[in-house]
Amino acid sequence: MLRLISNRWVQIILLLLLLTGLVALRLHDPKVIQRGRQLTFDAYNKIIPRLPGNGVMIVDIDEESLRAYGQWPWPRPLVAQIPEILHEMGAKAVAFDMVFAEADRTSPSLIADRLPQSPEMQPVVQTLKGLPDNDRIFAEKIAALGNVVTGFCAATGGQSTNRDPVLKAKFLNAGVNADPLKFITTVPYFTTSLPAISDSSAGDGSFTMAPDQDGIVRQVPLLIGQTFPGGEVKMYPSLSLEALRIALGKTFYKVTSFGERSQQGYGIQSIGLGDYTIPTDQDGHFHVYYAGHEGHGKDLYISARKVLTRQEGIRELVKDKIVFVGTSAIGLLDLRSSPLDAVLPGVEIHAEIVEQVLGRNFLNRPGYFDGAELCAMVAISLFIIFLAPFIGTGTQALLVVVLIGTGGVGSLYAYRHLGLLIDPIYPSLSTIIIFILSSILTNLRSEMERRAVRNAFSHYISPALMEELSGDPDKLKLGGEVRELSVMFTDIRNFTTIAESMDPAELIKMMNDFLTPMTSCVLNNRGTIDKYMGDAMMAFWNAPLDDPDHASHACTTALQMLMALRVVNDNLRAQADKNDRPFRELRAGIGIHTGRCSVGNMGSKQRFAYSALGDTVNLSSRLEGQTKGYGISVMISEEVRRKAPAFAAIEIDLLTVKGRREPERVYALLGDADFAVSSTFQTFAAVHDKMLSAYRGQRWNEATALAEQCRDLRPDIAGLYALYRQRIFAFKETPPAADWQGVWVAKEKS
Repeated sequence: MLRLISNRWVQIILLLLLLTGLVALRLHDPKVIQRGRQLTFDAYNKIIPRLPGNGVMIVDIDEESLRAYGQWPWPRPLVAQIPEILHEMGAKAVAFDMVFAEADRTSPSLIADRLPQSPEMQPVVQTLKGLPDNDRIFAEKIAALGNVVTGFCAATGGQSTNRDPVLKAKFLNAGVNADPLKFITTVPYFTTSLPAISDSSAGDGSFTMAPDQDGIVRQVPLLIGQTFPGGEVKMYPSLSLEALRIALGKTFYKVTSFGERSQQGYGIQSIGLGDYTIPTDQDGHFHVYYAGHEGHGKDLYISARKVLTRQEGIRELVKDKIVFVGTSAIGLLDLRSSPLDAVLPGVEIHAEIVEQVLGRNFLNRPGYFDGAELCAMVAISLFIIFLAPFIGTGTQALLVVVLIGTGGVGSLYAYRHLGLLIDPIYPSLSTIIIFILSSILTNLRSEMERRAVRNAFSHYISPALMEELSGDPDKLKLGGEVRELSVMFTDIRNFTTIAESMDPAELIKMMNDFLTPMTSCVLNNRGTIDKYMGDAMMAFWNAPLDDPDHASHACTTALQMLMALRVVNDNLRAQADKNDRPFRELRAGIGIHTGRCSVGNMGSKQRFAYSALGDTVNLSSRLEGQTKGYGISVMISEEVRRKAPAFAAIEIDLLTVKGRREPERVYALLGDADFAVSSTFQTFAAVHDKMLSAYRGQRWNEATALAEQCRDLRPDIAGLYALYRQRIFAFKETPPAADWQGVWVAKEKS
């Protein structure tokens, strides 16, 4: 499973599957997602409340009014005085946020029915029945005023008055191939006012409100339908719409809708009333943009007692305004909740709606916003999904923060300046979820890459390099590249002879005893083990990680190998003495050359290794092979000497190795930088240089004498000077050609 995750395309496929699930969840739109949108827009409303308007007032049947005129319901002639006085004072429309569903119990005829039917009371009963009915008085007065709107509300079957609302206005369908009746909220029953009252009003509207699950009223249906047993649907306006229509003197509404419910962006788009175009959602619901109870303060409410007593200043408050008659009294149970107020009178919500329309200060969430938000979410998620495998987690996190921040700021800007309800929550949460999983998968993939790197290189490079490479796998360029390397070959001299004297177990142990410290020397100096070839080992520097001092590190390694070999021989000598068998000293030959190589993963799909190829590798192998003939332990090329000049080294020849035409100036590596500046080495090096100069100048006797002097100064490399004496003897017998430049051509590889 982890191996699959390490593939970038597998990561992309997993993220695409997650995105598909998130899209499906949004299309289903469960209540938890709806709740997130609601809380977001509530927060916007709290941050940026609507500024109150001045075209609406509320006549409040408050506690003060109830104390003055008694408990509700009041006699209808008393209630009728409210619209009479308001009309007299210049109110454009008066809307009752209540239902006059039952006959006035204080009507004279009803009182007469409750009196004893005795002969003594008959005159009183007859007199009372001859008086005008209170409901008739109320109906006649509001009919005469011509600007009163009554209300009705949805009801259950048991609460229904079994009367239909009275439709006072006409509806014009301005939609395209769509009937708004398909989209509006419908109910089978209503509680309506008495027919005499409903028929006498100028308008009749629904004050039905459907709070969300948390009890907050965020949307109010401006259109509501009634379903009849045969399937017929009849549409009615809301109380706030009717109040506005009467105030504007209009007779119809223009409803714009289109599409089918199966289509994106279907439903009702707006309701036209005069010069006003009121946006709604697809069901004809209106998003209420609250100014808030505190925002309005006391300027919105007038006590009904003050109106009935015609207190001074009332005229200025209601003139040319739409007036709602409602109640804030707790006992009358018309209290609601809004995003800004935990408790507010229901009548205030109608006033808020009318204020919004008059101020053209709307909140709108067209039906196509769901699709637009989904498209934006998918686009951002796809951007992250396809970019994530190629950028770091930090950069990805910064990108996500910028995108989410831009979405949040853009949504708030649209709310404040454009009145658009754009949901930043679900797209942001989806982006975060995609980012988190993407980060987890990216980190898992990076860990798998680091583990693969560790597995591939743990046996070949030093722990320090391994740590550096694991921390930044991008430093490793798999697949091959050309770069400058310092390449080393090391070999055990006379290995075949030594191996013949040992049984297999002893031979394996000896090889392990030899290769283990040699390997440690390479790894401790930032080297890479290329391969083991029986008793031989190949290593190189400056790959896979850059090493500016690769030549110096290779030389240091060679010197440390010689020191480690002494310890190995001491242990082998002790073991030989213990087992009473002859001791065979191990001697190593080391060749080092610096040059351009092809380095990378090489092999087949079934098996490959990190290795180096090229002429540099071949030459370093040839140099190692020549160490035995020259009687030295470490031979380096001129390029190594040039890049590591501080080491103690002497030029020993111009050598043309097998397989090459051009001669290579070769050196014997004898010590480190401290030894190079010592008087011992300086004295020896000076004599050696004179010997080499005499040899190349064909001053054979001088060269022989100087070679013997060098042998006395460095008996550990006496074989080198024995070689020169042998050559000089041969040249005395057979002088070199006239154009001889001191070049020696090796006949064998070693």
